[in-house]
Amino acid sequence: MKGKKTAWIICMLGLCVALYTIVISRMDRTENVILGGTDGAFVNSDSVTFIDLNAVETPEPTVDIWPKIDITLPQYRMVNDKNPLPSTFQPDAEKISITNYMMFDASALPYLEAMIEDMQNAGFNVYVAGAYRSFSFQEQLFNGKATQIAMGEYQTTDYMDPQYQKAVEEARTITAFPGCSEHQLGLAVDLMDKSYAPLVYSNMNQEFFEYLDSICADYGFIKRYPTRKLLLTGWDEPWHYRYVGQEAAKFIMENGLCYEEFYAHYVSGFEY
Repeated sequence: MKGKKTAWIICMLGLCVALYTIVISRMDRTENVILGGTDGAFVNSDSVTFIDLNAVETPEPTVDIWPKIDITLPQYRMVNDKNPLPSTFQPDAEKISITNYMMFDASALPYLEAMIEDMQNAGFNVYVAGAYRSFSFQEQLFNGKATQIAMGEYQTTDYMDPQYQKAVEEARTITAFPGCSEHQLGLAVDLMDKSYAPLVYSNMNQEFFEYLDSICADYGFIKRYPTRKLLLTGWDEPWHYRYVGQEAAKFIMENGLCYEEFYAHYVSGFEY
């Protein structure tokens, strides 16, 4: 009789621990974000859910001061959910010198290397957190995130389950859908002064980004997803920089534009 009572107590304690674990996991609503270029590592972040209610479109200059460019050139290509890259797209990429394996578009790499050297000469450490990612790698990251959400939120791994599809839609707000990431283009890079976890911009070295923002256009780069433009770009990643060439970059940075605003001027009917 004593043995049965002991077994019952152990069983109940086990159930309590399981219930507590489930409750705590549901309370933790911090999103897991895939940090590009780190082999599928997940880091906690609350920055991607931030919405700046004051974000508005920058008024278009009334005088025609826009650069005379050919928007069809590869360096200006728009990549997002509405403008995906084909799975076969792969740039001619070469390794970034300060990294072990990260790649960047070969034609733009000299500008990235020069910008990094400028940062280093100014006394900053430069950490490349993400660069070129293939379609298949992005697919792997996205599917991993969707499955993680499906298992944690909906307790399912069945791809045909409607609940799993909800997880897929949630995943699309956290990491780019395959083909929709600028990293596949080979012209995007995530720059920091060290590895951060979680990815909360306010906790990062602001002097690093202030200096980078002041020089990036000189090397043809723009701050691609600034927080204040979240409602226009759909992403809040102030550490993400994109190569577009010096002429476009200087115009965008000097006029406080996001790339969508710049691109819309040249492409009739473009929708944010």
